[in-house]
Amino acid sequence: MQHIREVIPKNWRAVDTSFNADYFRSRIPELQQWTLGDAGILAQRALLLEYLRQASICNLCKGFEKCGKEGDMQGFQQHLEQYGGQVTVRVDRCQPFLEYQFRRKLHRWRNVAGALPQDEHFQFANFPDEQRRKYPRLLNYAERFVNRYQMGQESGGVYLFGPPGVGKTHLMLAVLNTLTSRGVPCLFVRSDSIFDRMRQIIAEGGDLDGFLETCSTVPVLGIDEFAQERANDFTLEKLFRIVNTRFHSKLPTWFTSNYAPPEIYKRNGADISESVGALRSRIMQMSKLAKMDGDDARQRHLDSLT
Repeated sequence: MQHIREVIPKNWRAVDTSFNADYFRSRIPELQQWTLGDAGILAQRALLLEYLRQASICNLCKGFEKCGKEGDMQGFQQHLEQYGGQVTVRVDRCQPFLEYQFRRKLHRWRNVAGALPQDEHFQFANFPDEQRRKYPRLLNYAERFVNRYQMGQESGGVYLFGPPGVGKTHLMLAVLNTLTSRGVPCLFVRSDSIFDRMRQIIAEGGDLDGFLETCSTVPVLGIDEFAQERANDFTLEKLFRIVNTRFHSKLPTWFTSNYAPPEIYKRNGADISESVGALRSRIMQMSKLAKMDGDDARQRHLDSLT
């Protein structure tokens, strides 16, 4: 509760008679809306004082790792509710705890997803000037996104497509790296290798549900080299599960691909599976499309022996 600033002392029980009904009404807006008389409020004085004390600690929150609460209350937040003529307290996990829990879960799956140490090198600061000048609207959108996005916010993603070496992966990693530095949980998936890793997990008797659930619910997901893997019923079923969940939850997903959306998962001009049409439709609805073009930057400084 952001309107609560003062810290209630731990020894409030010794002075609780100084807290009258108006004191609580002025600090807890819900009490002004509920039909509770002075006697009803004062009968709940101990509960309300503890609620204010816990809320004042939450107001100083600097993350779950530095939670100022004691014992079992760490990672929890209280919510007042009216039940009949009385006030009760409901306790839920707080947002900082959920973010902490999600970061731990992501750490477990990042290697499976194909994360590499050098991925952190890709930032907005070293994005190629040539491409920045060529696509100012795209860069402005990406930079606004990383500065404004908040965890849990409904938002669309971006589908970057074009030939190799034009900065698609660099831009997507710059987005994810910047969000991560702000504390927003993100996951980067390389589709050219992820399905081989999935098969390996299954072969070793592992369970994919945890990984698929993480991909489906992480606040921001990046899928690199989309539709460039060896597609089959196994890969398409897993992709559709992830994309469909994120589509309905309105979670932002960033894609990079060599293929424009109408061209994904086609063979000899026809969709390779009946599920492709639904997958394509969802991607085009949940993403802004951005075509990037140019010379392959990876081939500009090749060392030749001839």
